[in-house]
Amino acid sequence: RQFREHKETARRSVKLNLIYWKLSRINSLVVRVRDRDELFREACRVAVEAGGFRMAMIAVVDSSTMAIAPVASAGKDEELLSSIKSLLASSADAPRTMVARTLKEKKAIVSNDSLNDPQVLIDTKYAASGVRSIAVLPLIVADKAVGVLALYSNEIEFFHEEELKLLTELTGDIAFAIDHISSQERLDYLAYYDVLTGLANRSLFIERVAQFMRCAVNAGHKLAWFLNDLE
Repeated sequence: RQFREHKETARRSVKLNLIYWKLSRINSLVVRVRDRDELFREACRVAVEAGGFRMAMIAVVDSSTMAIAPVASAGKDEELLSSIKSLLASSADAPRTMVARTLKEKKAIVSNDSLNDPQVLIDTKYAASGVRSIAVLPLIVADKAVGVLALYSNEIEFFHEEELKLLTELTGDIAFAIDHISSQERLDYLAYYDVLTGLANRSLFIERVAQFMRCAVNAGHKLAWFLNDLE
């Protein structure tokens, strides 16, 4: 019995260290990445390659239609990913998914025996892909769940309090990066477009003229531009 307990402690220690490592890798993404798609893609990749998860997926909510759609994944085969997309696109089944419930309740939803858990709607498809435990965690920006990070393990009873605590910190870092990228995109937009009219401003005009001038010089052709003062 003591040997089994020691073995289980060692196994959990390895598992937590992998999640710690994943957390540090995600933190480096937050500092480096300036594109939302790259952030999602790399976060999923790190989860599988560095975090030891069987699969990872990020799904987001379309603010205009309120539809839920996967936008990045790693470790998934195309057949399983297609099944998940179809499930989330179904008006009848989507509200019953762990993903939808996570977005609605803004808290993690866990299944530690996905093959025998009624809340998992495509249990046999997950089992065929080697998944036995699932955790779906919300990505919360400004107190609003904008998406989820779903992590899949090939072990039964994988997700417990310590793991979920670290993974909640992880999703917090991803949500921070989403907010940071959105703020930067907004600042970039305001730098070149009028906030009221949406029209290009003086800064963008000058930048484009300079670009055309450089092209004219490099290509050896002439350039003329006309300014019509409306006032």
